[in-house]
Amino acid sequence: MQHISESVSINATPAAVWSLLTTPDSILKWFVGIDTLEATPDYPAVGSKIAGNYKVLGIELKATQTVTASEAGSTIHYALEGVVNGTQNWSIAGAGNAVTLTMTMDYSMSGGVLGKLAEPAVHQMNLNNAKQSLAKLKALAEG
Repeated sequence: MQHISESVSINATPAAVWSLLTTPDSILKWFVGIDTLEATPDYPAVGSKIAGNYKVLGIELKATQTVTASEAGSTIHYALEGVVNGTQNWSIAGAGNAVTLTMTMDYSMSGGVLGKLAEPAVHQMNLNNAKQSLAKLKALAEG
């Protein structure tokens, strides 16, 4: 199982960061690697889903994220299903115009032996994409 944990300090309100985290059109602007995204009408309620295409190393991966827990302005947790299976958690800490956004992800690749062979390279891309995504989200929130 692979693990990613990244944080960024943002000069914005929790509500502004939450909106960027949970609005599908906004997610497409900051989440590096995602080129399509479709959410169920009840998103980001618990049980709702986001399905999308995510590119890693030029390979398009289909994934579905199901919201397993959500507290508006604070946390959203997903179960990941598809080529990548696991969990992804986002949390916003702080108040006023000074928050810290943290993303953690624990996952493994499906696809048998080929998936396991590709996992280290995919992990490095996921790590780089996470850092770039947080930087883009920060820029949008502070802009």
